[in-house]
Amino acid sequence: MKQILKAVVVALVPTVSAAVMAAPATAADLIFLGGHIYTADPLAPRVEALVVAGENIVFVGSAEEAKAYQTPDTRVIDTTGKMVLPGFHDAHLHTFMGGRSITGCDLAAAPDISAVEAILQSCQAQLRQQWLVAEGLNLGLFGQAGPTVDWLNSISSDVPVLLRASDGHSVAVNSRGLQLAQITRETEDPPAGLIERDEAGAPSGTLRESAMGLVERHIPTITEEDRLATMRAAIHEMNKFGLTSVFDAWVGATDIAMFRALEEQGLLTLRVRAALAYGHGELFTQDTPEVYERHLRDRASLSLGRFQLAAVKLFIDGVLEGETAALVAPYLTIPGYRGELTYTQEELNQIVANLVEQDVQVYTHALGDGGVRSILDALEFAQQTHGRKDLRHHVSHLQLIHQDDHHRFAELGAVANFQALWALPDEWIINLNLPVVGIDRVHRMYPIASIVDTGATVVGGSDWSVSSLNPLDAIEVAVLRQDWQANDDLSEDGLAQLDVLNHSERVSLDTMLKAYTINSAWSMHQENVTGSLSVGKLADLVILSEDLFAIPPQRISTVRVEQTFVDGQQVYGHQDN
Repeated sequence: MKQILKAVVVALVPTVSAAVMAAPATAADLIFLGGHIYTADPLAPRVEALVVAGENIVFVGSAEEAKAYQTPDTRVIDTTGKMVLPGFHDAHLHTFMGGRSITGCDLAAAPDISAVEAILQSCQAQLRQQWLVAEGLNLGLFGQAGPTVDWLNSISSDVPVLLRASDGHSVAVNSRGLQLAQITRETEDPPAGLIERDEAGAPSGTLRESAMGLVERHIPTITEEDRLATMRAAIHEMNKFGLTSVFDAWVGATDIAMFRALEEQGLLTLRVRAALAYGHGELFTQDTPEVYERHLRDRASLSLGRFQLAAVKLFIDGVLEGETAALVAPYLTIPGYRGELTYTQEELNQIVANLVEQDVQVYTHALGDGGVRSILDALEFAQQTHGRKDLRHHVSHLQLIHQDDHHRFAELGAVANFQALWALPDEWIINLNLPVVGIDRVHRMYPIASIVDTGATVVGGSDWSVSSLNPLDAIEVAVLRQDWQANDDLSEDGLAQLDVLNHSERVSLDTMLKAYTINSAWSMHQENVTGSLSVGKLADLVILSEDLFAIPPQRISTVRVEQTFVDGQQVYGHQDN
């Protein structure tokens, strides 16, 4: 019997060898070779060539073997000196607000108040509506109370002015705007909101959290056509920075309709997983409770092609600069005051448990260590109530995490969603955060390395339009914890002199690339189709102008996305713009 089996095996060997050596049945549409191909796949982390046929990757491996797939119609892309990697996955952004920032009056790049004023004067000269509205105001340029009415009136005393802060949690309004919104000395703070006031008790110009709605409702609405154009501009900008999948972190009925329209028109050139704004309460809702419940119930049927409605967004607390983030220990400025939780612990436990019971992914804003602890407690309660489910809940921002809670992300299967671009000693942290929380807590901010060390899944997101959409900016900051713009031309000695936000929380380039590729794909339930350059997956990939591993880390943010592909189709090319 053994001799018979041996003969069968020997007889099969030539057949198997011939099959391996034969030309592949699949003809390549695209072949990438010559540069560093970073796959984010641990089985083959770096390869010489990648082959695409139709929507899928059909081969990763040697350049010699890849040639077997080539036909006269194959487009061969030489990436010598460049880098190919999976398309970036941004795990936290806001499509419409991002589009609004690039199509309207944008203050995000203004380095000082004089530059803010110059931009506003230019926008006012081109004003085509009743209000002067601007995005991306840097609150770090102002004091704890924010911009004052006197300064806002110097911009314009006749035209109502509304400046949206880049953190999304406050607006600044001039006297004319306050008048139109009927906000006076007698106006009470709304629930979960704050009207900043001067020493005499009059509104001083800054409105925080739910108080923003007192004036936002008076801003003229835009047409559906304009909204669609704004979304298209945002999507083009995402593709420009190599994004092929995103998690839109706070959507309502209007956003859902826009995404579906874009998909139906073939204009949605990336994958969108969306978190529906929680529809109950007085803060951060977008729709009525009835509309919210209907969308939650119909989330599967509302999903369409590249658009997936699959999560619910909860705001657990506010922000440190407004002293609305929830802390474990009190703020330094108000004895005993620990900030504000949006929900009591009992309420949050029930909300999260109910969502988990319906197999809904929970997506949250939690910035202070008290807010982070509160949502982790709620996730633990839901797990004890309904058992452990593979839902991959997100906790976003994570400016402060108490040391006692570091291990809980891995234990609960919760995704740590960091906005790494904020992990540097900038004017926000030094001018606004340090005075209210002190140096010890500043040194604990954005503990990316500590969470990575626990084995938790760490992902990256921009929170665009709050900050830069470019993943390479955030990746560089996570690696160096320094100002990514000030360090471009510095030598190693010069780099050592630049301020750092806690050396011990620096992470490797590979860690951050995985945070923006395979880890984020997993957190979006896409790991079987995207996130790595692996055979059988969709051909979502990016070509960078340089190899990130071959340059000094302070130059990571200077590297350019040259081409972006989704489903094997080029959706962005640097030469086309």
